[in-house]
Amino acid sequence: MESQLSFVSVDLVRAAQRSEEYFKDANAAQLQSALERYTKFLQLAARHPDRRLAPTREIDHMWHLHMLHPRAYQNDCQRLLGSVLDHDGGFGADPEELPALQQAFAETAALWEREFGEPYVQEPGTGSTSCWHNCQSRCWHACSKK
Repeated sequence: MESQLSFVSVDLVRAAQRSEEYFKDANAAQLQSALERYTKFLQLAARHPDRRLAPTREIDHMWHLHMLHPRAYQNDCQRLLGSVLDHDGGFGADPEELPALQQAFAETAALWEREFGEPYVQEPGTGSTSCWHNCQSRCWHACSKK
């Protein structure tokens, strides 16, 4: 995998350490793991521009931190993807959207496992956040490149 800097032009580990909202109890190893998984998510988006991708909680948090640096986020997306990776934060909140969200998440997990040879959703205590449906916020839903 290419280095983090080739994907993200902002120090997201530092941003996470300074954040009052995300990764409050995470240690340096957990933050680095989250960053690595976010860069893999960006790789999937670049390799599969036609697919809807649904992030895990930790990936979504890194994504939010990246978007909090709007110039860098836009420039990084343009460089990596050719356009800004759109984030549909409300998708899945309505019950009728849930099947589409579940399908997008399952497809993202299958792509991830095929491309990276590791589970998309990792067990709690491994440094990675567990499945999206165990969390209260509805933000890491099916997202698409528009």
